Amino acid sequence: MEDKNLLRYSRHIMLPEIDIEGQKSISSSKIAVVGLGGLGCSASVYLAASGVGELNLIDDDSIDLSNLQRQILFSEEDLNREKVEIAQMKLLSLNENVQVNSNNLRINNSNIENILEGSDLILDCTDNFETRKIINAYCLNEKKILISGSSQGWKGQFFTLDFRNENSPCYECFFEDLEGEDLSCRESSIFSPLVGIIGSFIASELIKKLISLSEIKSEIIEIDLKQNKFKKLNIRKNNNCPLCSKVKK
Repeated sequence: MEDKNLLRYSRHIMLPEIDIEGQKSISSSKIAVVGLGGLGCSASVYLAASGVGELNLIDDDSIDLSNLQRQILFSEEDLNREKVEIAQMKLLSLNENVQVNSNNLRINNSNIENILEGSDLILDCTDNFETRKIINAYCLNEKKILISGSSQGWKGQFFTLDFRNENSPCYECFFEDLEGEDLSCRESSIFSPLVGIIGSFIASELIKKLISLSEIKSEIIEIDLKQNKFKKLNIRKNNNCPLCSKVKK
């Protein structure tokens, strides 16, 4: 590792759980961030600052004024421009050592394999159940680790699914019967600091997986910022799940 990077990441390297080898693992990783709303903006800033090797950014939205309340990568001069374009530029200005790819598109069943191929971990920061289900199915089939976060109002949640483990639940195990619902949270109320907290948590979970710091537990962490309460909910594989119960082991 070059002297410049030893200094840049010195506060990480000083942690015995990370050290130089852990930082090398972080710096050699390839991470996909799907969705550049409040969660994706916050998480990608910490991932770039932490020195992940490659960030693959996916979003098809442009920046509007209502985004600026919580999407910390953007400013008023960025209005009406593509989120991935601006995010790429600002993340590179934060850390030129990170390779940042921008994909101005929406994930679907036709393109997901090409877009996410080669990614070590997938960070789902999307704002609708339809896309979440597509990402979940891909990660299940490809046996990848999926880290997902969401937020609405004063409350947020995050969880990690390790599909390398055949006993892992999938997204549809605990979010069933989504068809016919209003699947978008775009127009929902949201407390601005909440997305920063959830985004930081999912970035933290991802980095810990890269350095193999902790085992992956099947649980959802819920945060209520109005009351400052944290809650853990255990989740289990649903043997009648319409998706993962049909996957051949």
